Amino acid sequence: MEAHPEAIECRPGCSECCHQTFRVSEVEGALLVAGLAAAAPELRAAIVARARAYRPDARVPCPALDVAGRCSLYDHRPRICRKYGVPLWHPDRPHELRTCRLNFTAGAPDDFDLEGLVEAQAEWARDWIRLREELALGPQDNRTIAAWIADA
Repeated sequence: MEAHPEAIECRPGCSECCHQTFRVSEVEGALLVAGLAAAAPELRAAIVARARAYRPDARVPCPALDVAGRCSLYDHRPRICRKYGVPLWHPDRPHELRTCRLNFTAGAPDDFDLEGLVEAQAEWARDWIRLREELALGPQDNRTIAAWIADA
């Protein structure tokens, strides 16, 4: 966002990318649960109710979103939520670079430092791998954000 502020439409209330099903790891699930525990009781109850009613095939918003499209657990959001919107690179699909349909709409690809964007994400992926190795985390129980919240 710092490198290309003119190309990023992400802002508070934009929930374009929050209407899909993301699966997150146990570490991220624990972070979500910590955020939920810190929320005011009435907010926590509303988020849990939305999580329990959530159906991934219905393209409904993430249960953490409020009516204004803002994330109620923003400071505790998982990695995918932190990086969504900017061009996404995945090491298993190195030939692909995906972004929110609202972002990077003006200008030619040459106008953007795509190599820098990919390298930053590659380093983030390497950090994630190192952290998992350092913590001796085996295969993770990847569940939807809604499942982590509903089971809290």
